Amino acid sequence: MSASHQQFLERLAHAFCAGHLVQVAEHFVYPMPYYSDHGLVVFGSTGTLTEGLALYHRACKANGVDRITPRIVAEGMTIRGYSNVWVEWDHFDHAGICTRTSQVRYVLFQETGALFPKIEMVDYTVQAFPEVNDDMPAMATA
Repeated sequence: MSASHQQFLERLAHAFCAGHLVQVAEHFVYPMPYYSDHGLVVFGSTGTLTEGLALYHRACKANGVDRITPRIVAEGMTIRGYSNVWVEWDHFDHAGICTRTSQVRYVLFQETGALFPKIEMVDYTVQAFPEVNDDMPAMATA
């Protein structure tokens, strides 16, 4: 597994859990397609994705999630800077018990010389809090 992708995802998790949602949203390319069992939502800007992240952050806090950690379960070959990364995000409560897990595929693009990649697409297979999707289409823009 790519150590740089793991480090990148751990940084995102730390920023998310600390409530630094704009910092997280700055690691995406816009417009950014987001697929889930609710269909396709396209986030048109950092601002709209930050709103979506805030919904998810509130759901995590309301359900006692204190920490989220990524586990890369598979990676595709990097071709011309693009790669697919399949990640399981474990959600832990204050006692360190994993209460939920999300499964996500990301399409990443890393420019030559860039420290970290940018996320160009998110495809959720399993969501820890699927109810968050109910409010996302209203805020996203194509």
